[in-house]
Amino acid sequence: MTATGAETRIRITVADSLASVGHEAWTELVTACGAGVFQSYDFLRSVESDPLTYPSAASYLLAHTGAGDLVAALPVYLQQTRDPFATGPGADTVLNALVGHVWHCYDTRLLHRGELTVLLVEQFWQALEDLAAEYRAELWGLANVALREPLAEHLTAIGVPVEETAPRYRLPIAGGPATLDEHLAGIGRSSRRSLRQSARRAERSGARSTLRTGRDALDQDVLDLCLGTANKHAPGYYPPDRLGALIERLGESCQILRIDLGGTLLATSICLYDDTRMHAWAGGCLYPAELNWSPQYALFEAELRAGFGSGRPVLECGRRNDEFKLRYGLQAYPLGRAVRRG
Repeated sequence: MTATGAETRIRITVADSLASVGHEAWTELVTACGAGVFQSYDFLRSVESDPLTYPSAASYLLAHTGAGDLVAALPVYLQQTRDPFATGPGADTVLNALVGHVWHCYDTRLLHRGELTVLLVEQFWQALEDLAAEYRAELWGLANVALREPLAEHLTAIGVPVEETAPRYRLPIAGGPATLDEHLAGIGRSSRRSLRQSARRAERSGARSTLRTGRDALDQDVLDLCLGTANKHAPGYYPPDRLGALIERLGESCQILRIDLGGTLLATSICLYDDTRMHAWAGGCLYPAELNWSPQYALFEAELRAGFGSGRPVLECGRRNDEFKLRYGLQAYPLGRAVRRG
């Protein structure tokens, strides 16, 4: 596909491997638009070769200038999956879906240099429609688009409805409370007491909280706990071998928070890092009846503490568990999706 912008003529092509783009060119594009860990070369290469939702095949819509410069890109994935937002009859039907980003990412971006324009969004939407037709996708489009950002606004401007879905939750640190204690001072007394009490009791019980590079902290207990916790709502959401491969490939961009007691892993959080955010991305907890403290509360207190200590201006805490996150002072950041049925 060839299109003419206000100043630059671009051509959109499709690649099936990020290796064809190269680490340097891709990273320069990610950096140019301030995108984060979910768009990083290492993350995308991992979910391309070891997809968390499978079967899945990656495609990359790439916009180059006539001189061959990469100026915009959009990763999308052809998956055999059910629509996670569907309800009622047929909600469990498995579809041939072409979507960006992977479901595990709550931050879909159209990567670009310079200003993200309505024209560029329209060009990519048409290219995505053409690819969906080629793949005979029954569901196609973009999920987890931030409603407060230009991509959602531009989709609406070209006549593509953006339906609000589940928000993600974040805590702005820059310009806010300087410490965790200052943040907790601003929430309800009962909630503050519950969190602090669990943290103190965990420490007194001998529980050990550690935060280490993912490669060093990873073991089968971490993978099993993430899988088991997710299985309560979305069976198979974190396949252990594939999740382990992702952690290994992310290197220093991934740390694992663990709470261990007497040789048992009680709680864990897989934390991802980029230049501006720490993401408390995935995890899980056990709830032994004999404990007088909550591993969930102790883990969340440790996540908040790690966020304040990360040096990043924003702590991201993912989707779901709305009431709990709002109670502890996190802010809902609305997300939406722009999808079409084949």
